Amino acid sequence: MTLLTSIVFAQNDVVGEAPDDTLVVRQDLPKNAECFSKGLEAKYNENYDVAIANFEQALRFYNDDDASMYELSELYQLKGRSTEAFSMIKQASNLQPDNKWYKIRLAQFYMQNSDYQSFMDIYDKLLDDEPENMEYLEAYIEMLLRIGDYDKVIEKLDVIEEQVGNNEYLSLQKIEIYKDQGKHDKMVEELEHLVSFMPDNTRYLAMLAEAYRMVKRDKDAYQIYLQIKELEPENKYINVSLMDYYQSVGELDKAFDEFIAAIRNKNLDYETKAQIYEFWFQKIDNKNSEAANEAEAAGLAFIETHPDKSLGYYILGTVRYNNEQYEDAKSYYLQALEREKSNFVTIYQLSMVFIELQDYQNLIEHTAYAISLYPEQPLFYLFSGIGYFNLKDYDNTISILEKGRKLSANKELTANFDTYIGDTYNLLGNREKSYEAYDRVLRANPDNIYVLNNYAYYLSLDNKDLERALQMSAKTIKAEPKNATYLDTYAWVLYKLERYQEAKKYMDKVFKYDKNPQGVNYEHLGDILFKMGDTKNAVKNWKKAKKAGGEVSEFLERKIKDEQLYE
Repeated sequence: MTLLTSIVFAQNDVVGEAPDDTLVVRQDLPKNAECFSKGLEAKYNENYDVAIANFEQALRFYNDDDASMYELSELYQLKGRSTEAFSMIKQASNLQPDNKWYKIRLAQFYMQNSDYQSFMDIYDKLLDDEPENMEYLEAYIEMLLRIGDYDKVIEKLDVIEEQVGNNEYLSLQKIEIYKDQGKHDKMVEELEHLVSFMPDNTRYLAMLAEAYRMVKRDKDAYQIYLQIKELEPENKYINVSLMDYYQSVGELDKAFDEFIAAIRNKNLDYETKAQIYEFWFQKIDNKNSEAANEAEAAGLAFIETHPDKSLGYYILGTVRYNNEQYEDAKSYYLQALEREKSNFVTIYQLSMVFIELQDYQNLIEHTAYAISLYPEQPLFYLFSGIGYFNLKDYDNTISILEKGRKLSANKELTANFDTYIGDTYNLLGNREKSYEAYDRVLRANPDNIYVLNNYAYYLSLDNKDLERALQMSAKTIKAEPKNATYLDTYAWVLYKLERYQEAKKYMDKVFKYDKNPQGVNYEHLGDILFKMGDTKNAVKNWKKAKKAGGEVSEFLERKIKDEQLYE
């Protein structure tokens, strides 16, 4: 460094011949060295203000102390004194124009000041001295890329490659530039060059294969994929690449084999496997009889490779659910929840299983757990309400449904809440509350035939708004003209309107379309026949109603005994 050179010069000089100012410099050099040493110590201890003071003092003892200037440039920059920092490194670099560390720091300041040409002038010189220095090259290339001078980057890379020979970094830089420029043919050419001197590097082979796919050279890509598989049979991405290739050329059997191999590949991460599972069953046309078998195989592969993860058990649970094997579905879903206790989709599916199994007690317990995890999710309140409803716990049904309804922002879901609320209030004997709920449903969807039917039937039982009831019931049989339940309601409303011949006509349709009529159907037909004066057949149907059972009126026994109509 200049400081050491000056000290040596001072020691070897002839003192008697030196002018007075030189003697002053000689006298101050020890003080300069002492301050510099203290400055370094303070800097290493992160006492930056003390360090700055010492380096500044060192410069006062020796004005051309480039080492102190270099240190001050860094410290000034740390303290936000950028202008002074820049001045210091320029002075240091002027004093020692061949010092590469000074050049590098000065170049950084030029970059910060957007003086890109000065930056590149410095690095041109640095690279002239050390053409194989990758750090210099990376900084230089980064600057050229920043200013968008891609052609110059390629030109510079070619020159350097001539000097140093085949180089991985140089090729990768060219490939990235060609990709950004959309010069795919040039990108392929450079990748082929890279692979030519690194033929066993499967990463670069994979890049070449993808480039071939990009330029529609699929057969060439396929050959590369096979080469990768031979070099590295458990390469974590090779099965995915081959799956995609086989799918693109329509060889779905081979694609599926690679799909399963990818799931079993222990080097491929679980998240990617989950993504390709979604891809396979959503994007690929597998809507055929093999879909369930493929899902089964995928689920088993997941359980085999990742027994601690939930996805395999969820897949098999869903296969069983779709096959209406609800007990098996329940078992797999429970195993999935053991591994991922808060998975929303699994919790939802298990709720559906309990509904299908009519296991309402477990449904209530399960949905209580679901609500504890997702208290703002209205769907689980609906499922819980269904459980209480079927267990005939109507007070809890209303309570839980009203809570869930307040959370619902979906019109269709809200209608489901109101439908159950309406049915429950009816069973509690509160017809007005029941009608209010049904009215809310019909305001949202005037063609909800389930509610139209129930509403019409209950109005007929109350002998209330019978014409409106008839209009509502008419909509249901127009929508489903062979539905025995809706036909029975329509006939009953006609009966209440004393239109007995028409009522008989629609009751006949009930027995035409329903081969297993309910007790209520026989009782209604008997009531209609009695009003038409056919007591014998009326009693005969009442007796059939008693035998069939189900929801019959409290007067049925008296009707049969007295052969009279009671309402």
